[in-house]
Amino acid sequence: MKTIYKSEEGKRAILALYDDQLARLPIPYKSFFVDTSFGNTHVIETGNLSGVPLLVFHGGNATTAYNLLACNYLLNDFHIYAVDTIGHPGKSAEISLSPNNC
Repeated sequence: MKTIYKSEEGKRAILALYDDQLARLPIPYKSFFVDTSFGNTHVIETGNLSGVPLLVFHGGNATTAYNLLACNYLLNDFHIYAVDTIGHPGKSAEISLSPNNC
């Protein structure tokens, strides 16, 4: 399978940074995977588990871990499900999806 990473070393560095950023979250989180028709998708569940559910996606070539740190003001009010977009850095499937096919 073709990967989005240019090298194993680069992949390890990105995932180490990802884990370091998650460890800096000021509240607990749960990490899990959802099997989808596009590939295995990684999700972080965090925030106020009694709050209003909020599904968030990071920007292009960013990560969920970085996004959660940048948007930590949401953590007190929302029950957050943060998705690692497939084909971008993070822990979801490492394939590039075609923008021309559904």
